[in-house]
Amino acid sequence: MNNNITRICFVPMDLAACGWYRIRNAFNALYGHEGIAAALNPIATFSGGSDFVYTQRMCKEGGFQVLKQLSDAGTKVIIDYDDDVWHELPSYNKCLVNWKENYEGMKKYLADVAYKVTCTTEGLKRNLMEFVPEDKIVVIPNCLDPRYWVRKFEPLGKGFLYAGSPTHYCKGDYGDFPKGLVDYLKDKMVRIQGVKPDFINASEIIPWTRIDYYHNSFLAAAQKSAFILAPLKDNDFNKSKSDLKYIESCAAGRVCLVSDVETYSLAHPYQKIPLEVTPTTMKFIVERASKNYQEILNYQYNILNTRWLRADKYLELFK
Repeated sequence: MNNNITRICFVPMDLAACGWYRIRNAFNALYGHEGIAAALNPIATFSGGSDFVYTQRMCKEGGFQVLKQLSDAGTKVIIDYDDDVWHELPSYNKCLVNWKENYEGMKKYLADVAYKVTCTTEGLKRNLMEFVPEDKIVVIPNCLDPRYWVRKFEPLGKGFLYAGSPTHYCKGDYGDFPKGLVDYLKDKMVRIQGVKPDFINASEIIPWTRIDYYHNSFLAAAQKSAFILAPLKDNDFNKSKSDLKYIESCAAGRVCLVSDVETYSLAHPYQKIPLEVTPTTMKFIVERASKNYQEILNYQYNILNTRWLRADKYLELFK
């Protein structure tokens, strides 16, 4: 602390969604706040001289050693995690993650280096308690910056939108998609934002954009659609995942159809897809959701209003 000013250095480890939502958003929330001097460093660029360093996804020994030098010099290090990448990943998730190496790095260094640890979900918190005591872990759900999520109120579109990353499936493997959902979609209008799964007959492909323009692209695609799809398998990895796509759908003003798993525990019952869904059941779910669309939408708005980015979600970290 210096002259009652808390100096915080935010260091993203990537420029994709993880770095944007977890570190850039935190910086946006606190920049200009009274008593806070917030700086946003370039990707993976660490420097001393701050009271706090807030970074993310630190798992490997080499990275921890850099942070230990800062910690030993008196900087309080806070590390955020948004996925469990220290246990085995599902076979369809083709991220080249050496989870065993990550596990050893976390086990050896995390408790010693981290002043506090933040994460997106209670499930992820449970997994982090293997390395650090519970009172060091703070759950901060993914939130949306209201400055970016401004939409026009357009008439309800048609068909379905899927905007998940290719970590949710791979060639020859439906991944997080139930077979019944895949079969149901075969003759439906489906928009894909990003990389098209080989098992989906897409009606339209919307290319990925830079993360700082993603919200505009997603909002435009959602407005043309009636439903947004966010399926997840019920596995250990997904129990730690956040409901970000659901919250984005809430902001887009479109009903999100989600799997009936822990990740989406907040979702309305009428928007949940059973894990062993059949095409017939899927047809029933879509028809029921269509009939109760406004009720589900109102429910989503109430959830969304608890998930706007606010400074108070972070101020407690930096006392």
